[in-house]
Order: sequence, then structure tokens, then C-alpha cells
Amino acid sequence: MKYKQILIGTDGGDLMIPVYAHAAYLTQLTDATVHVAYVLDSAKFTGYRIDESSNMYDVNLDAGKQIVVKGKNELVSGGVNEDHIVTIVLDGHPAEELEMYADSQDIDLVVIGTHGRKGFDRLLIGSVADKLVRGAKVPVLIVRSR
Repeated sequence: MKYKQILIGTDGGDLMIPVYAHAAYLTQLTDATVHVAYVLDSAKFTGYRIDESSNMYDVNLDAGKQIVVKGKNELVSGGVNEDHIVTIVLDGHPAEELEMYADSQDIDLVVIGTHGRKGFDRLLIGSVADKLVRGAKVPVLIVRSR
């Protein structure tokens, strides 16, 4: 199978470095376009007053833009042609937004990292990767980040 469109879901953390490396490798093998997506979970701002909420949203939106630029730079450093990289900041629940974006952009493969949490920590925190594996219509490559 030849991948033409690869999606990376990123949280911008340092643990994303192996995810970018795997995606860069696959992108170079297949000459695919890689999409770097950060999802701003705006539901986190619902408990704030409107003026505080909008300011926090803007601050986090700017941070999301910086995160995808950082991802793009990592991919370029890994040998991916800059013309083959798309960056986007989405708004909503991370797993759902990544699934919808994958559908709308004809993504062939989703690459995402996981912290490898187990047991109670996983239940408390939830797992975007786990939800993507269960809900995505395309293959999902999970890269363990530690």
C-alpha cells in the first residue's frame, strides 16, 4: 500500500520526537503529504468567565500554531520536503477532530504517540490514541514515546 496522505496528531510535547521521526521516514518512502494537526480542546475553557475564556482561547490558539510549526520543523529536519507538509490547528475533542479531519482530507494513515500509561492512570486520563484506534476508518500507527 502506498500512503499519499499521512496525519500526525500532536500535543507538542518532547515525547513527540519519535512520532515525527517515524512519520518522516514513512513520508520519504512514499512521497506522501504529511499533515501536522494540533487540537485545541476548547471545552476546557467553559468554566471561565467570557472575557477570561476568550483570552485563554487566543493564547492557546497561538500556542497550538507554534506547536504545529515545531512539528513541521522536526519533519523538515528529518528530511521531509517542506512543500509536502500541511499544518492545522483544530478545535474540539482531540480524537473526534482528528477522525473528522482524516475523513475530510482522505488521510491514508494516522500517526500518533502514546505515553504508555497503564491501569488507573489510563482510566483517569483517557487516551486519544486508544479512541483513535477504535474510531478511525484508516490504519493508526501508535508510536510509544518512552
